[in-house]
Amino acid sequence: MSDAVGPSPTEVIISWIPYDARFRDSAVRHALDDHSGQRLFVYVDNLVNRDNDDGRSLGDFDLRTMGAVRADLNRRSLGSVDWRRVRAKLIEGLH
Repeated sequence: MSDAVGPSPTEVIISWIPYDARFRDSAVRHALDDHSGQRLFVYVDNLVNRDNDDGRSLGDFDLRTMGAVRADLNRRSLGSVDWRRVRAKLIEGLH
């Protein structure tokens, strides 16, 4: 039996980043630049775990958002996210 409760890390990210106007454009740019999703992973990891938005420090409101994302992840790694699914959701309808 799994001790993980709640949405998977992929579900957490898919339900957040495509809908957050503060970060969506940068996330889409990273997604379009790399089909593997690796650049998107680095961007989101910097946001969530390093409080950094492409070299800019996050403000108080953004820091609270990252705290909520970390809580939703429930100590699970962003490394387990299916970044190709996240990428597909981000670029859906752009082509």
